[in-house]
Amino acid sequence: MNAEAYLRNHGWSGPGTPLNPNRRPGGPNGGLGLTKPILVARRTGNQGVGKKTTKDHTNQWWLRGFEDALKGVGGPANLTGSSVRPGNALTSELYRFFVRGETVAGTLGDKSAEAKADEGRDKGKGKREGESKEERRLRRTERKARKEERKTRREARRARRDERRAKKVEKRALKEAKRSRKEQPHNPQDDYPTPPATEQELIEPKLKKESKKSSRKEKKPE
Repeated sequence: MNAEAYLRNHGWSGPGTPLNPNRRPGGPNGGLGLTKPILVARRTGNQGVGKKTTKDHTNQWWLRGFEDALKGVGGPANLTGSSVRPGNALTSELYRFFVRGETVAGTLGDKSAEAKADEGRDKGKGKREGESKEERRLRRTERKARKEERKTRREARRARRDERRAKKVEKRALKEAKRSRKEQPHNPQDDYPTPPATEQELIEPKLKKESKKSSRKEKKPE
């Protein structure tokens, strides 16, 4: 692609053409009719999108807070304590953005309420007010049933505990037997024990003895 031909086709006069504001373009030395070159718009500041500063840098609130807190400190020796103004946390700029909430309630209750509860507990130990004989009998039977249930649970728990103890003793005995077996000297013949005699092997010696006896009887002279 020829860039120069392309630009001339669109009205470019070629290189070295002066501005020449008095002449119109198209002549032999015709200029562009401009008094100064076209300048490219450039942004040199930082006041663009996302960089606009809205905070006032001259508002040094922390310095004022320190000055208010340090008023009267290091003054003349003849100043009395009444002349020094104490700092107020409510009006100070350091504490202005804090939210003041409620305090935590105490954990100590009212003694009168505790005394009433103790009195009610003492009354409950004896006969209950407005309780009939049937209700009292029913309450006693329920109490006995609860006691029996607790007793059965206790016995079952004791039985489980004894069973676990017996299992532990059995395991300990097995461990002791294994340990004693390991401590004994190893005999290689124990690895290959002799098999027990079969019934045929037990019968054959008896038959041999009987045959010998019969042969001896036959050899004796009559």
